[in-house]
Amino acid sequence: MLMDRKRINRWAKWFAIILAATFALGTVFLGVGSSTGNIFSGCDKSSPDSINSSSSFEDREAYYKSQIDQNPLDTDSMMALANLYADASVNRFDDAIIYYNKALVITPNNAATIVLIGKANMNKGDFEAAVKALTSATQVAPADAYNFFLLGQAAKAAGQNQTAILAWSKYLELNPNDPNAQLIKDEIAKLATLPAVTPQETTTVPGSPGTTAPVSPTPVSPLPTGTP
Repeated sequence: MLMDRKRINRWAKWFAIILAATFALGTVFLGVGSSTGNIFSGCDKSSPDSINSSSSFEDREAYYKSQIDQNPLDTDSMMALANLYADASVNRFDDAIIYYNKALVITPNNAATIVLIGKANMNKGDFEAAVKALTSATQVAPADAYNFFLLGQAAKAAGQNQTAILAWSKYLELNPNDPNAQLIKDEIAKLATLPAVTPQETTTVPGSPGTTAPVSPTPVSPLPTGTP
């Protein structure tokens, strides 16, 4: 009986040693209990499962694209990806516009998205495209004064002075108490004194669907910063 007990104790000791060795191997090869993690983590993994404020541009881009691949109607991820591209430090405005337009297909007549398209075009220097987008925004949301202000900026930068006058005049009508109202009035007065030119094309008058005004391709200085 004593021999059996010794034999059981011996087998128990060996079993414990085997378990310890197995666990040690697991920590090395599988990352169990190790701060270094699983050495196989990331294999066959094309994008992160989540992102946070410290995530890199590449991780954010991969994450949003993965979300869109999984759900082609995920406008939140489309907008987030577009905003990522539109960041001044990234400077990928063409890519931003692509994804803003993808979101716009799913949620048409979304004035906020159209405005972002206009801003992206302004940032890349395509002011004529910005005028078209922002004119559309004023038609979709004719009570939003800010859209008219942006349209005035884009039109002025594009040399479409008549459109800028109309847009800023409408802005002041909707937002007469703007602290910079006098600056805008002064800019309107300057544009109004410019010599007439032969229109090269026409654009829709803001707030007046179907009515057109001539383009004046004479550029002038921008409004002071901080307006509105």
